[in-house]
Amino acid sequence: MEQKPCIFCQIVAKRVPAKVVYEDEDCLSFLDIAPRSTGMCIVAAKKHYSEFDEDFELSQKIFSSALVVAEMIKQALQPKAISIATMPSAVPHFHVRIYPFYEKEIPIGEAQPMEITEQQLNEIAGKIKAIKVEVKKEPVEEVKEERKEEKPRSKEEVYWMKREMEIG
Repeated sequence: MEQKPCIFCQIVAKRVPAKVVYEDEDCLSFLDIAPRSTGMCIVAAKKHYSEFDEDFELSQKIFSSALVVAEMIKQALQPKAISIATMPSAVPHFHVRIYPFYEKEIPIGEAQPMEITEQQLNEIAGKIKAIKVEVKKEPVEEVKEERKEEKPRSKEEVYWMKREMEIG
């Protein structure tokens, strides 16, 4: 059976049009075409993989980018709240979903996708893209723990340690 090409890979490669609101070297963020609320975005990794733990370092970058996009949505559209989630999807490509919450739009799982026009998508994307968020990246200092030389334990110490673990 022939496997269909990944739609998110097609969007990342710009072979399928999307309302892009943010892009960096690791991800592309675009409006969902079947949103659960106004301004719902997808933040997709540019590299194809399915689960966050397949590329932990890149997944961290995708989550950081999702925070930037969430702030852009917050400033552009003023939702009451924003939720960021990953969950199984029909698209087996790692991505983070950003759900804005409004008084009359609560994007719960059972909610039906909103009907939205191309013009509305363009207007929303324009508002979000117009927001500039400064990301302050502070270098993370790696702390190396020094290991002390441990003297070998006596048989009696080992016995009592094992006994304590059995009892405790």
